[in-house]
Amino acid sequence: MISTILIAVDGSAHSMKAVDYGAQIAAGIKAKIVLLYVAKQELVPDAMRQFAKVEHFSERDADILDVLKRGAKNMLDNAAGKITAAGVVEVETDIVEGPVARTIIARGKHHNADMIVLGSRGMGDLEGLLRGGVSHRVEILAKCPVLVVK
Repeated sequence: MISTILIAVDGSAHSMKAVDYGAQIAAGIKAKIVLLYVAKQELVPDAMRQFAKVEHFSERDADILDVLKRGAKNMLDNAAGKITAAGVVEVETDIVEGPVARTIIARGKHHNADMIVLGSRGMGDLEGLLRGGVSHRVEILAKCPVLVVK
């Protein structure tokens, strides 16, 4: 019934727990895992901007986003290693730009995911209060089961 699980990863502790849970589920049912990172310009952390400055990247947003994507690739590669160590045979990584919740859902459809797994984390900003968090939006909009890991 579940042959592909999409796990959204953003580097937070909750998303890394989602990797662990998704790996356990996939190993038990011999499912494929797709690890997804959604890059969004507004989410580039100040530390990443400082890193780009120290490493002499230009201040152009495209360069900073490129640094973010390279960091995301490293993070997803490490998560893929944990997943294969848990016994999952097929792991794929995907890094795309876009609005986070809608992109997670769109990539889930693209990969024919039967389940989406993602971490829950509190959003302290006004946008999070007014619009709801990413995990909540994914739960509402997704057409497949969604597991939110705390």
